[in-house]
Amino acid sequence: MPKQTIIPLQKRTIIKRFVKPFIALLLVTVGLHFAMAANNWRPLAPGIDYNDLVTTHFTPWSHIHTFRINLQENTLSLTTAKETHQNFAKAEDYAQFSHAFIAINGGFFDKNYRPLGLRIRNHQQLSPLKLISWWGIFYTKAGHAYLSNAKRFKQSELIDFAIQSGPRLLINGRIPSLRKGLAERSALGITQDGQVILLVTEHAAMSTTHLAHLMKAPPLNCINALNLDGGSSSQLYAKINSFRLNVHGFSNVSDGITVHPRQMNAGILN
Repeated sequence: MPKQTIIPLQKRTIIKRFVKPFIALLLVTVGLHFAMAANNWRPLAPGIDYNDLVTTHFTPWSHIHTFRINLQENTLSLTTAKETHQNFAKAEDYAQFSHAFIAINGGFFDKNYRPLGLRIRNHQQLSPLKLISWWGIFYTKAGHAYLSNAKRFKQSELIDFAIQSGPRLLINGRIPSLRKGLAERSALGITQDGQVILLVTEHAAMSTTHLAHLMKAPPLNCINALNLDGGSSSQLYAKINSFRLNVHGFSNVSDGITVHPRQMNAGILN
């Protein structure tokens, strides 16, 4: 039989007296931190803002990197490893190859690094749709972003970008039933005012449920969100004027989602 520690009633009262205020203070501190983060968007380029949701002295090694993208001034695209003459590559490779502001890992892929699920770039289908109920399709059309499931998705020549992954984290503001498990995460979201959120964690493993709540709450304010291929695949590279960020993934990936200014000759790529 394992030994059981019995704490006298008087000591338990003392512990409660000190522990409860400490927990309350901790919750207030965390709440204040995220309230401050809500006003911490940093403009990087026209229609691109950056926010690190974990910038406390308590966890200096942890980050939740988020980018807010206005699709009236920027576009989403895809770059594949095949284009770079490799079987697989890093987010940094995709960004540099396509001269993108930002590159984040895409969706799932098989053991031979072939993308799994729908991929559309420049109105052309690169990979076919898979009828998997818990996966979602994030796509853009005429400067607006949408999220659908495979059953309701309708192919259209007007769709210029699409990626299929899963699970869906937010469905019209509702958080569906999600599986447990901690891992590094990457995701795409759509805000209440139609902007796109890119998110990647760095030394901040979390569950998909935690991620869904994070994307729904301020400062992200998403109403729809899609989980990308997380875990060791989670990675992001950004180079925007003087801003540099490289979140290294432990694995190479088959493709990357890239962000480009609508006016490629605007002279703001450095």
